[in-house]
Amino acid sequence: MEILLVGNPNVGKSVVFNRLTGIGAISSNYPGTTVEILKGEVLIGGKPATIVDLPGLYSLSSGAEDQMVASRMILRSTPDLVLVVADATRLEPGIVLISQLIELGFPVLVALNMMDVARKRGDLDIDVLSKVLGVPIVPTVAVTGEGIDSLLKAIENYKYQRSGFQVRYDSHIEAYIQVLCRSLGDLRLKYPPRGAFIKLLEGERSFSEGIPEGTWEKVERLRQEFKEEHDEDLEVHVNRDRYGEAGRIITQVSTPKPRERTLGQKLSDLTLRPLTGIPILLLVLAGVLASIIFIGGLLEGALIGAYTDLVGDFFIDLGSAMGGDLGPAVASGLDLSIQAMLALVIPYILLFYLILALLEDSGYLPRVVVLLDSIMHRIGLHGQALIPMLVGMGCNVPAILATRVIESRREKLIIATIIVMAVPCSAQMAIIVGTVGNFGGLIYVVAILLILLTLVVLLALLLHRAIKFEPGSLMIEIPDLTVPRLENVSRKTYMRVKEFFLIAFPILLVGSLVLEVLSAYGVLEAIVEPMAFFTEGFLGLPAVIIIALIFGILRKEMSYQLLIVLLGTADLASVMTVDQFFVFALVMATFMPCMSTLAAMIKEYGVKDSLKVTIASIALAFSLGGIANFLLTHVF
Repeated sequence: MEILLVGNPNVGKSVVFNRLTGIGAISSNYPGTTVEILKGEVLIGGKPATIVDLPGLYSLSSGAEDQMVASRMILRSTPDLVLVVADATRLEPGIVLISQLIELGFPVLVALNMMDVARKRGDLDIDVLSKVLGVPIVPTVAVTGEGIDSLLKAIENYKYQRSGFQVRYDSHIEAYIQVLCRSLGDLRLKYPPRGAFIKLLEGERSFSEGIPEGTWEKVERLRQEFKEEHDEDLEVHVNRDRYGEAGRIITQVSTPKPRERTLGQKLSDLTLRPLTGIPILLLVLAGVLASIIFIGGLLEGALIGAYTDLVGDFFIDLGSAMGGDLGPAVASGLDLSIQAMLALVIPYILLFYLILALLEDSGYLPRVVVLLDSIMHRIGLHGQALIPMLVGMGCNVPAILATRVIESRREKLIIATIIVMAVPCSAQMAIIVGTVGNFGGLIYVVAILLILLTLVVLLALLLHRAIKFEPGSLMIEIPDLTVPRLENVSRKTYMRVKEFFLIAFPILLVGSLVLEVLSAYGVLEAIVEPMAFFTEGFLGLPAVIIIALIFGILRKEMSYQLLIVLLGTADLASVMTVDQFFVFALVMATFMPCMSTLAAMIKEYGVKDSLKVTIASIALAFSLGGIANFLLTHVF
């Protein structure tokens, strides 16, 4: 049994998928694209079933790459069931999607999610809604698991019956459908004729399979005729009719409760109005920075102190026991690797991801996107560009992949360039906060962030003019402001931090051991000394930092961690000045993408464009570092 799981973005579809499949999902790219599709194998009623989780979409029509992939996969497959997850608090877009699936004859079952919030807002007659649409509907609250058992039973007992629901379109469109259906004769199409011809009239040629010769030309004439008579595209009118029908259905099945606006709704309004939203955003950002700097600094000191007290002379004794030049080098590499992880992951990266998960789960981040939309237009982008940028503050790899929500390839490339060169990931933020912030204070962190913000603006304006791109419109769902759920926040934070322990620590450990051994045998000098003119002379940094920069290409956090290894102490303030921390942090904030990000860029945009961005970022990072060193040395 194959089940396609579909729904609008931000309706809890992924949570429903996880509830149905557990953790045994397999991720794979849709052929010919970089869009990931999740598949889960489950037993339903003792029979094996495959559940395929598709990207969120609003319509079975053209759009961004992920929506096109979802639409294409629905249309090219013959699923036993299409499980639609709809938001009970925002029924309109869900009904519009369901109506299109019904028109095309798909077997539909609806999971009406977020019912806990919907009940607080009013009465919703699910039985009437089910009768009107002609499909079974199961109320659910995916985050708590409510209704999931009922949903499994509904899947097990599902028997397909063709729904009699139809959206009534404009009389001219209905006449066109009748004309096209009559021209079909005895021929049979893959989809019901009415549904297929509606999609053809919307300009979707993928539905032309099996139609008589010359039908597409007739469709084009009808589309042109409609545009001349109504002064708008036919597909625009079709969508208006669909949303109008959805609105009429909602008035039949729902009765809102008369109630005063809640504190959350009033606060939501404040976050969206520029007069109050901008100050709130600045306060939130200041709170995030202050928390990471001060709490992170306290945690770092406490962890390193506790570790030092606990370990004592263990690694010194271990090195002596192993003997020779190799023994102390290996022991020192182990010791400093552990210190580096304790000084970075828990105090800064863990704390950053925890705060990011809280902001995501609260529903605040989409409000930032809408709030700054008009400002983004002034630099040649639109508000939706902020989504990949916000993701990039966690990790640049998913941020590059998140550019798929943008329809234009040119704007994708603009945003990807900005992400690589001016949006610090969690590892880069840890470098900024853990070095210049920890040893110099908040003012230095703010200075670097202002430089990066200036770069965002300048890069956007420059690239926008260079490739002559006009931004599109913003379309984003704004969820309610809610109190973050501990379970969700913990799960997100754990999944993100786990990568650092499973991937970063082994790389750091091996790298540290290699560096200590090379240092013990004098090999590092062959790399450090020839580059000293640049590292010390141009950037004003200790010569050995060139090694940290090189290893930072593998993973950004290694640059900071290897400072401890290369300089031989976790007390970096004893061997570097605040000005040197500033230059190092600035260079690392704009330096070339790590290998994982570079691989993602090549996959998305090709080798040529990815190398251009990489070379430009290296040149920018070293130029900024040299300028900062000159100004700090000779001016300030």
